[in-house]
Amino acid sequence: MSTDLNLIYMPNGDVVNETNQDPAIPRVTGYVRYWIGADLGQANDYSAVCVIKDQALPTSDGNGIVVGPRERTVVYADKFKGVSYVDVVDYLIKLRNASPFGGKSELVIDGTSIGRVVSDMLWDQGVDHNAVQMTGGQEWRRSGRYVNASKTLMIENLAVLFAAGELNFARDLLLRKEIEEDLASFTTQTTAAGNQIITQSRNASGHGDLGVGLIVAGFASHYLKPQTILVEQLRGWF
Repeated sequence: MSTDLNLIYMPNGDVVNETNQDPAIPRVTGYVRYWIGADLGQANDYSAVCVIKDQALPTSDGNGIVVGPRERTVVYADKFKGVSYVDVVDYLIKLRNASPFGGKSELVIDGTSIGRVVSDMLWDQGVDHNAVQMTGGQEWRRSGRYVNASKTLMIENLAVLFAAGELNFARDLLLRKEIEEDLASFTTQTTAAGNQIITQSRNASGHGDLGVGLIVAGFASHYLKPQTILVEQLRGWF
């Protein structure tokens, strides 16, 4: 059987193989989805966004058609500052609805500090999302749209994904160098009591905004199941 399949990409992110109405050819459903992770800063600090493309496509294994291996790739990054919370919310909604993310993206924000304000604004507009509040320990739990997750767990999760080759950077990704610098600013230390804690040093890029955005997106892609995708209307754009 040919490994070259004619794939049909559905608006909701499902991907199916064309069968040409041949009953001998099974229809297999894979997917393409996007995890949008955002770190939100004060007015004079950077806010940053990283997007992970997450896909597993129908393919032929030589004996039949199966869902191929899962592939996760960092495909988009952006950072900005000096805008209002209203503009930040509009930016996130516009990005979530933009091609190719529209209809198949999940928004996850750092819900710490001003993240709660932005989360409330998103919620008031009917925008489904998760707000991740970083905690100590090694566990995570979800209550409604809020997720309390260990900072150590999330950073270690991202490190494992990269080390295992389960997450990669797109070759032409802008801001890749800054993301790598941000991630390098996080280090693990062991306390006198034998507990591991994560510390962060300031780097040339700032406060690790892009790194946090990717850490949140990576955590969501590994632990959170996709929710219902909605399309919202924008009030404006900056």
